[in-house]
Amino acid sequence: MVAFTGKRDILANTLERTGTGSLLSATIGQWNGLVVFNYHRIGDPSETLLDHALFSATATEFDQQVRFLKRNFDVIGVADLPRVLHDSSARAVMITFDDGYIDNYEIAFPILQQHDAAALFFIASGYLDDHPVAWWDEVAWMVRTSGLRQLCWEKHFPQSLSLENEESTRRTIREILLKLKSIPEENADNFLIQLGEVTGTGRCPCEVSDQLWMSWDMVREMDQSGIDFGGHTVNHPVLANCDVDRQRMEISNSKQRIEAELGHSITTFSYPVGQRDSFTEETKKLLEQAGYEWGFSFYGGYCPASQFDPYDLKRMPVEERVHQNLFRSIARLPQFFAKK
Repeated sequence: MVAFTGKRDILANTLERTGTGSLLSATIGQWNGLVVFNYHRIGDPSETLLDHALFSATATEFDQQVRFLKRNFDVIGVADLPRVLHDSSARAVMITFDDGYIDNYEIAFPILQQHDAAALFFIASGYLDDHPVAWWDEVAWMVRTSGLRQLCWEKHFPQSLSLENEESTRRTIREILLKLKSIPEENADNFLIQLGEVTGTGRCPCEVSDQLWMSWDMVREMDQSGIDFGGHTVNHPVLANCDVDRQRMEISNSKQRIEAELGHSITTFSYPVGQRDSFTEETKKLLEQAGYEWGFSFYGGYCPASQFDPYDLKRMPVEERVHQNLFRSIARLPQFFAKK
């Protein structure tokens, strides 16, 4: 795990190493409501050419995190949401995952079972059906396989982007993804075509994703064991970049597809990308019209009891920068640490 030295990291390390964090949480730092942690992938990012930023934790780290949450908090599922969000004495947490990567089944699921921990998985139904290369993974693949030391793309980036080392490569991938997330959805495919030309790689081969996504059999097995599932659109577009008809299709069709495979209704949805500008008030209305009761965002924060928007339940990203002491501080003192 990469070491971080920001003020928040230093404070979290101090609180956990001295035991002050648990003391503060039980006294002046008391809170009520719900803290939602969100993951994407579990494993070792160095083993893939795809997007390293999607890896939230190693198997060992995830095991430690689940064990900590189970020992110290009420780890809840979807059925508990109404109770927790209206209970002034509740101090609950949720474990959620986005997208539907196969490591969710192969690595995360057994760990959750071992600790008897509830969890909620949001899946992009089209990814399980068609096994495409996700756009963020395709960007990472093109950049990492280009063989370039500098990426020159003046149309979108006035200054060349460095690929000199791993740190600069990650930064370049992040910059390209930020640009892609900001453009209208109808222009996204052309953007990827142009990137393939600029890098000299062409588009990422489809076979790269052959073994990348969970199967519906895996989803049903998890569902039957008590794991919750929710919608995450069909094709994972940034909904705010889509017209209303496209948003409605992505929201409704994914719900119908998942329900058909599971044989029962689902009530939760997470917005792709999930930042404040990734969905709109119209998007939230479309969720309600489709029959969803809860919508989850992804820009940090937590949900104090009786002070929440059911279509904007805040989640705290678990990613490389969230080391174990910071993870524990977020859970113990979310009012101070649950910020992205």
